[in-house]
Amino acid sequence: MNIFVQKAQQDHVERIVQIHGLAFIRQKDSYQWVVSTLNAYPRYICYVIYVEDQIAGYIFWAQKSGFRPEVILELDQIAIHPNFQAKGLSKILITDSLKMLDLELHQNEQIIKKILVSTSKDNFAKKIYQDVLAAKEVAVISDLFRLAEVYLISDRQDLKFLDNSF
Repeated sequence: MNIFVQKAQQDHVERIVQIHGLAFIRQKDSYQWVVSTLNAYPRYICYVIYVEDQIAGYIFWAQKSGFRPEVILELDQIAIHPNFQAKGLSKILITDSLKMLDLELHQNEQIIKKILVSTSKDNFAKKIYQDVLAAKEVAVISDLFRLAEVYLISDRQDLKFLDNSF
């Protein structure tokens, strides 16, 4: 199976919108959400994962608190199409996109310092973030969204798949 990650392009919008609508059913206007996120580069950096010739998912990364030499990066949103779930694609999408983003930031004389991610307390994705990003729970906010929201932080040195020589 041919799987690869690449930076999202404008011609990916319709497929990302479709996946967003399936993954986040309580949100409205997937099209506007996706287009505005893609157009917010370099504040938001977006990637897609292909399985064979089909986009199977996407990830949105966000730089927090301005463009700084040491970047606080947020995993803003990730989704895998239901037909491609439970195949380990989210882990590949997180690691491969983060490697590409790390290189891009390095070329801009920036380095990832920490990664912030949040999810609802009962979301299975929490385990993925803990496993892949070595993220540790630092806060829980009750009633922020539908359920309690868990905030996790990861330090660059814990990201074994990144080049830590930068």
